[in-house]
Amino acid sequence: MLGVASPISTDDFFDRVHVDDRVKFAAETISFLETGGEQTREFRFCHSDGTLRYVISHASLERLHRTDQDRITGVFIDVTHAREHDTRVIGHRSENFGFYDHDVATGSSTWSPGLQRMLITPLATPMTEKAIHDSIHPDDREWFAARTRAIKSVAGSYEFTFRVVLPDDRILLVRDRGEAHAPVDPTTGKVSRLTGTLTDITPTTHIGSLHKLANNAFWQLIDTAPVGAYAVDSDLRMVRVSRGAHATFAGIDNLLGRDLDDVLHILWPEPFASEAVAQFRNTLISGDPYHADPVVEDRADRNVLEAYDWSIERIILEDGRPGVLCYFYDLSERVRHERTLEEQQLRLSLAYDAANMGAWEIDLVNGGALGTPKLFEMFGEPDFTGDVSDLWRRRIHADDQSLVDATFEEAVRNGGPFNVDFRIVTGNGDVRHMAAKAILQKDKRGRPSRMIGVDHDITHRKETELALRDSQHQLRTVLDHTVAFIGVLGPAGTLREANRPAIEFGGLSRDDVIGKPFWEAFWWTHDDAVADRCRQAVIEGQAGRAQRFDVVVRGEEDRLITIDFLLAPVFDDAGVLQMMVVSGFDISDREKARERERSLMGEINHRTKNILTLVQVVARQTARGGAAGFVARFEERIAALAKAQDLLFSSKADRVDLKALAKSQLGHLSDVIESRIILNGPPVALDADAAQAVGMALHELATNAGKYGALSSGDGRVDVAWQMNSHDDTFEIRWSERDGPPVIPPETKGFGSTVIDQMTRSVLDAEVQLDYEPEGVRWRLVCARDALSKSSQNYS
Repeated sequence: MLGVASPISTDDFFDRVHVDDRVKFAAETISFLETGGEQTREFRFCHSDGTLRYVISHASLERLHRTDQDRITGVFIDVTHAREHDTRVIGHRSENFGFYDHDVATGSSTWSPGLQRMLITPLATPMTEKAIHDSIHPDDREWFAARTRAIKSVAGSYEFTFRVVLPDDRILLVRDRGEAHAPVDPTTGKVSRLTGTLTDITPTTHIGSLHKLANNAFWQLIDTAPVGAYAVDSDLRMVRVSRGAHATFAGIDNLLGRDLDDVLHILWPEPFASEAVAQFRNTLISGDPYHADPVVEDRADRNVLEAYDWSIERIILEDGRPGVLCYFYDLSERVRHERTLEEQQLRLSLAYDAANMGAWEIDLVNGGALGTPKLFEMFGEPDFTGDVSDLWRRRIHADDQSLVDATFEEAVRNGGPFNVDFRIVTGNGDVRHMAAKAILQKDKRGRPSRMIGVDHDITHRKETELALRDSQHQLRTVLDHTVAFIGVLGPAGTLREANRPAIEFGGLSRDDVIGKPFWEAFWWTHDDAVADRCRQAVIEGQAGRAQRFDVVVRGEEDRLITIDFLLAPVFDDAGVLQMMVVSGFDISDREKARERERSLMGEINHRTKNILTLVQVVARQTARGGAAGFVARFEERIAALAKAQDLLFSSKADRVDLKALAKSQLGHLSDVIESRIILNGPPVALDADAAQAVGMALHELATNAGKYGALSSGDGRVDVAWQMNSHDDTFEIRWSERDGPPVIPPETKGFGSTVIDQMTRSVLDAEVQLDYEPEGVRWRLVCARDALSKSSQNYS
């Protein structure tokens, strides 16, 4: 490409650079070698046979600190073919063209037949915006969308070019000329319609190569270079902006397609803005490149000082028409730095004194070190006049000397900052803590030349840190010995800390959970719903809302417990979220107690309803015997019912022993129990319903026996016997009277008969037999064993 068959020396290379470009090339090269980094530029190069080539170069300079050499790497791109077309406008016009009418509000377009034939697009009208977008070349879509948005917001004419990919993968370069029609909708800020023509201006093969070069290689180089660049078309309208120029034009709406005059007057005051526009127009017409003196002005839109080094040259755009390329380098920081450097130097000594700092400087080339009086005072030798290096060697604590030396050597070797904390021993024997910070300066060849730094007395800070460390240790000790689970989350929900009870409960180590999103920690991953609830709690906490709820947490060996969960956000004085504190208390026993309480309340409610129903039955049936003696009979039966309830409530097992029940119901005959009333049977437990039914039946039988049966005379006896029948898994109880007066069957059945027969039959689903034998009353009940604890409730 450079026309040489063997390596070429630096001098020969510079001699081959075109004489008109040589001074600029040399100046740019020197600046590049001094500042380093990356550089992109264009120049003309003469072959040995006399031919002239146009070359774009992009180079990077790498400093090699371990040697005295630097390494430059880069790429050369021959753009001669493109530059040969700089002086003429491509006059190609395809016969393919067509018109369109686009409704901005609905987003639909109507295409002419010629336009459809041109694009070989057999799509029916109206055409949608999505279909149009999909036909644009992928590399042009973002720019096309930005240009279209700008067009839709301002009424008037427009013109731009873009590429279209046809169904057969051919690529057309299309010029779009049209009109954006008023009025502008005040709500959407958009015009009503766009009408215009599309013309196929696809260049020839070599122009296509130029287009590819201009849009790809060149702009890729510009985007990677430490410069900004932008291009305007022949109407001085913005058509392309490099990545490095975005910050310069930030805040300007609808940049692409906007007049350069408008843009520069937004950025810069007069007369600079108008003079710059005139220079662009001159370069466009004459083709003469222009390198401006650095501009240093207060930006009109920002009211801040900015400075730029800028150049312009004429180029051929992708549509074949000439345009102007401007590339610039932002000097603002350097200029502002230079203007403030003197002021900073004047204030520096005052700042050192106010901050209790001592400054120093080391000459790494010639040796020797200087220091300020404040530095000597801090080291306990205010009258010191020698080399600072000697003061350091004498006063730095012996245990810290190797650390200071190693850190210093590392900073010089790698070109990084010098930061180190160390102790000194003053002349009176006091130990002080110091912090040294310094920067390394290099010469023009990138070699370390000086180190400038400060020493700051941080004794008070170190003492505070030690106290804080002790406080933090005490706090962790307290947290680790609490019964609660406690953790600290960062603003993003990442677990920063967890106390020992939480870690040990899960059988974990800190590495298992610290640094993970809280909801992904082991405790919650047993249930997706639980993990999601924890994630939602973090989101609410980030919004400043504390969260509290009960949740099931997993421990070691998949043990599950219920905890009272609390997440509380912590903000600083400025309202910025600093952390979220989570805690949890084991409430499993409390939940069990609550469940037990709910169960007992349900049981009490059930029993109360049953008793009230039973009382209603007793009252109703007792009333059938007439008003005479109703109160006495009713009270007696309610008392019997109450005795059964007393037995139930005194039983921890919520069951009543049958023998104890029988004794309670026969309590008014307690003097003859075991003599005339014989109770015989194994231990049998009855639930509440069974105890009420059997207890009432025994009470009625005993009452009848005392009034009319075996217990109404002095010789009568009663046998009450029960048993469990293993052959059919049933329970059987018998009441047998003997030796009493002859039994006469009642002519009518009263409440007693109802209780003895119907109630027990219904409640226990039992077979009941009541016989009035002359020698004594016989009552027999047989029911399933399970009925004694699962009796139905039906007292009607």
